[in-house]
Amino acid sequence: MFEKFTDKARRVVVLAQEEAKSLNHNYIGTEHILLGLIHEGEGVAAKALEALGISQEAVR
Repeated sequence: MFEKFTDKARRVVVLAQEEAKSLNHNYIGTEHILLGLIHEGEGVAAKALEALGISQEAVR
């Protein structure tokens, strides 16, 4: 399913899954994807969020 994703996109999904597990959620929601995007830190989305001053701590 994820073979067409870039390496960064796959990493974001894995990070989102880890966030969901750490919060004891049995699903991956948009909130987990957002945390994964911020945590990944290198992609365009992460840089845009950083430029807007949005941190992982603020999202939590």
